[in-house]
Amino acid sequence: MTHQYDESQIRFLQTQYKGTMGIELTDQQAEKVLSYEAEKSSGSSSYFFSAWEELDYEQDKFQEILTSAQFADYLSGKPARIKQIEKSLIDNDQQYLSQLNAVEERMIYYQETLIPALRNDLRVYRCNFLYGKEKVDFLRSEFKKYLADSKRRMLVEHYRHNKTFQPTVLKVSLLLHKQACLYPDYFSFKATMDAPTKAVADYLFERLLRIAEELQNALKDTMDKLKDFSTSNFVKHFGEPQGWHAFYGANNSKEELMFTILFDPDKYLS
Repeated sequence: MTHQYDESQIRFLQTQYKGTMGIELTDQQAEKVLSYEAEKSSGSSSYFFSAWEELDYEQDKFQEILTSAQFADYLSGKPARIKQIEKSLIDNDQQYLSQLNAVEERMIYYQETLIPALRNDLRVYRCNFLYGKEKVDFLRSEFKKYLADSKRRMLVEHYRHNKTFQPTVLKVSLLLHKQACLYPDYFSFKATMDAPTKAVADYLFERLLRIAEELQNALKDTMDKLKDFSTSNFVKHFGEPQGWHAFYGANNSKEELMFTILFDPDKYLS
C-alpha cells in the first residue's frame, strides 16, 4: 500500500484520537482522516461552513471511515463539542461590548446632530431640480433594495454562524445597518451595482461635479464635526489609535459627495 502521509503524521493522529476520543485508528483510517483534514484546511476563499455545518459534514465523513463501534464513540463526544462551540461564541460576544457602546453613541450623534445638520446644509440643493427626478428616484430605489438585501444577508449569516449566542454582535450589526440608512455609504453601494444602475450613477456624478466645490464648502463644517466626533468616539471606547485609521468624514473625494443624492433617511427607514 502506498502511503500518502509519513509515519510520524499517522502516529501523531492515532495518539491524538485515542487520547481525546478513545478511538484507536488503524493506519488506513488515520490516512483517511488526514485526507479529510487536509481537504477541510484547503477550504475556499468564498464559501465557509458554520461550526455546526462543519460538524455535520465531519459526521458524515467519519461514518464512512470508522467502524460502527468507533462511530458510536465519536457520536458520544459530539454534544461536548457543541457545548464548547456555544461557550466560545458566548465568551467572544462579550468582546463586542465596547463596540456596541461606540455604535450606540454614534447613533445618538447621527439622530441628534448629523442628520439635522445635513438636512439644513442640503436644503438649497434640491436633487430633483439639480439632477432630474426620474434618475434620482431610480438610484434611491436601487439603494433601498441594496439596504434591504444587505440586512437580509447580514441576518442570514449571523444566525447561520452564531445562532442566538451572540446578541451583542447582532445589536452592533443592526445599528450599523440603521446608520447606513441615515448616512448612505455610496462606495459600498457602488461595489454591488449592476450595469444600468452604474450608468445612472455615473450620469448623476457627472452632473454633481458641476457643483462639487460649492457642495463641499456647504458641508465642510458638518463633515469636520463628524470627523472630530468619530475620532473622539474611537478614543473614548478603544483608546488612542495605533497606526493608520480612517474615520467617518475623513474622505474628501468628490465622489464621496454622491451620498447627498442618496440622502433620504425617511425613505430608507420606512
